Amino acid sequence: MKHVQIEMLSETVNCPVVCIPGRRFPGVVIQGDSLKILLDHAQEIEELAAQCQNGELNAAVGHLKLILSGYVEEYETTMKASDRDLPYPKPK
Repeated sequence: MKHVQIEMLSETVNCPVVCIPGRRFPGVVIQGDSLKILLDHAQEIEELAAQCQNGELNAAVGHLKLILSGYVEEYETTMKASDRDLPYPKPK
């Protein structure tokens, strides 16, 4: 773990805007439980899209789910390495 100072541009609850040293553009901080909810919604959309015969829709939602899955995986790995509990239950 490394401690750095960040620039907080907005303190809006559930979507603060911060700038991390070395990055040109700021980012939005998404809480871990909110990130997992987004992934859950993407999975639901993927299941619904599978019923359609639209290859572009299926590809787009698959890509979205892949990106969100990567973020959730990184979040969960980091939480485990930091000996912290997840803010949501993880299915076994």
